[in-house]
Amino acid sequence: MQDMDFNIVGLRHNAWQGNGLAQRLHNAEGMRVVLMHEEMNEWNREATAAYINTEMVGYVSNAQCSTSSAYCDLSEGQLLEGRVTAVDSEHHRLTVTVTVSGELTDRQDESALYELWERSYNTLPLMAPTRDEQRLLLLRRELLLMLRKETVMDDTLLHDLQVYEQLMAWDISREATDDRQHIVTMLLNSSDAALRQWGQRLEVAVTTLGSPEARQQLADYIFRQLPQGDAFRQMVLRYDGADAATVESQLKVFPHHLYDEYRLSPVNCVSKLYYRRIPARPLRYFLSGLLLLEHLRGRTAAAESLTERHQQALNDALDYVGRIAHCAAPGWQELTDRLWQQLTADHAERIADTRRIKNATFNHRFVCRLVGTLLSMGVYRQDVPQTEYTRLLEGNSHSNLRKEVNQGVDDESTRSCIRQLLKSLNG
Repeated sequence: MQDMDFNIVGLRHNAWQGNGLAQRLHNAEGMRVVLMHEEMNEWNREATAAYINTEMVGYVSNAQCSTSSAYCDLSEGQLLEGRVTAVDSEHHRLTVTVTVSGELTDRQDESALYELWERSYNTLPLMAPTRDEQRLLLLRRELLLMLRKETVMDDTLLHDLQVYEQLMAWDISREATDDRQHIVTMLLNSSDAALRQWGQRLEVAVTTLGSPEARQQLADYIFRQLPQGDAFRQMVLRYDGADAATVESQLKVFPHHLYDEYRLSPVNCVSKLYYRRIPARPLRYFLSGLLLLEHLRGRTAAAESLTERHQQALNDALDYVGRIAHCAAPGWQELTDRLWQQLTADHAERIADTRRIKNATFNHRFVCRLVGTLLSMGVYRQDVPQTEYTRLLEGNSHSNLRKEVNQGVDDESTRSCIRQLLKSLNG
């Protein structure tokens, strides 16, 4: 056993963002922190999120996340629990101390077959988890953590169990299956009578997950409901130009001929996925590829959901930022068109969201925040005043969006995505 310190960054851009951040930092020392490996993070597969009171407040720094994620994977419940031991208010950082055990070099690789496929065919998209899926992941790990402490039933635990019962059928990965069994076992062995009753209740619920009705419901969720959500729309906007034949060729070589099973029957394929106990990340790649292929062939509702309103919003946004193209910094003059094409595809839902903007086809405020972020990252010339940027963008309009240009994008995950995009375009 040893103590390790991890730096938590991004506090200004997640649950603690806003005017209350200074007070939160002042009170942070000694607070309990839970670290969780975000296996489905599109930009960094070793990203480790930090939670305080179930709120995601930031991430372990990039320099340390490979270590923190590895120890999360080794720990019971795949969560690391620690305490805030130092606060850097000036740079908005926390130091969290956790006790870890085990040697990282001794980890057994039980997923070589799937990892080999992932390394060989890693051009498939990875659809981001929905909020419910991310909520389920945190919830099941929190339950494991609490139950290992021989806790007793209270209102918080009761609520968590009720939500978990509703959501647990949507995750069929190996890790989720193992966690379900561990949760049931610990509930059944609890000294608390109310928890033992819940163990019996969930034990019955788990046995029904292999029924034809449950498999049909799960197939409907994966192949009908997921393609209606924002995560799927964002994925297809980024990969809409992908070659269907290439996507299909990569799916065909997924282990156990599961793509052929899908072609025969989506419901039977879901059953095979459930009983094969596939690790979460390759499973997500496979399902993301299936859904993308269906979209490319025009078989999903999303193929028709990129409405004229969406397209008009994106076109207008591109015309809008074209007004400041001449302000691009050296090295970016020839790249801004490609950059904005990708940015509008990545953030189409937010750009097309006009609910808070009157008499507009796209969200001017969010686009101006993107401009401000690119300005701070050196894409646009910093010797041009912000008032000039807003004048060029808004023309004779009475709107004052200087604040948005000054503030930039306000969440670290989006800023991280933009940094990755800039790196891919211009090193």
